[in-house]
Amino acid sequence: MQKSKSIKTPVLTLSDVKRLRELENENGLLKLLYADLLQKFSAMKDGLTRSAGVC
Repeated sequence: MQKSKSIKTPVLTLSDVKRLRELENENGLLKLLYADLLQKFSAMKDGLTRSAGVC
């Protein structure tokens, strides 16, 4: 008879939880930076098309 394989649940240590929280915070900051750059790029693109006379 074959033994059934048990699924091991990963255990998070305190340092794992802290690192995860740091990465989540960093990810949030990067998302804000990306949104800001996207907004600036869009504004520059609009300005260039208007100055070129293209509507």
